Amino acid sequence: MMKEILRATGIGCILAGGIIYFTQPFTTPSSTPNEQMQLDELQAELDRVKEELAIAQTITSSEKVTSSSKPASTTEAKDEDEAKTDEEQQTAPESITKIILTIEPGSNSKTVADRLERANIIDNAKSLESYLIENGLSGLIQIGEYEVDTTMDLKTIASIITKTK
Repeated sequence: MMKEILRATGIGCILAGGIIYFTQPFTTPSSTPNEQMQLDELQAELDRVKEELAIAQTITSSEKVTSSSKPASTTEAKDEDEAKTDEEQQTAPESITKIILTIEPGSNSKTVADRLERANIIDNAKSLESYLIENGLSGLIQIGEYEVDTTMDLKTIASIITKTK
């Protein structure tokens, strides 16, 4: 008789444990609002750093173009400066600035145009944004990395970032 009581008690404990284990709601790890806010801040900081890096690369490439075009000796430089007239100096070509434009998910025509303006690739972000909207290209901007430079006009830049012809 004692054997049956112990057996029934054991079976009851096993059943109770199983019921408790399987009826409790499963908790999945979810990000708290605080973690989401930190993630958003880090993403924004990453975007800023990428833009600053692109600008630094632009400045560095501009300095390389300028320094490589300087004459070897100072006497040659003085002779060349004296030989140039004011008109020739005004028509001297500007250095070409090239950058790698990274378009990330969620970027729209305004953010892309702003980045290009900050990198001095285009003069006015609103003009590129207007061009994209007027030509129905603002929703066709493709995610990726694109090499753009100051010699490109709005139409060329738009065709590159939207991958249209």
